[in-house]
Amino acid sequence: MVRSIRLAEKVILITGATSGIGRAAAERISAEGAKVVLAARGKEAGDALVADLRAVGREAAFIPADVTVEAEMAELSGRR
Repeated sequence: MVRSIRLAEKVILITGATSGIGRAAAERISAEGAKVVLAARGKEAGDALVADLRAVGREAAFIPADVTVEAEMAELSGRR
């Protein structure tokens, strides 16, 4: 896959990143050169996805968070 100049060196936060559309987005966006910050409730699945992405040379980090909990979203976005 060709890396996107638009996404190179960008940092993108993806919620719901451990399954379905969120996981697909994380895989595609990171393949295009963006650094991804993954957020989801499942820590084990999040850590596994980060390991998978790093194994193929992509930059990723995981933060356990539930989008239905306002305090967690405030912390995730840096607004406390």
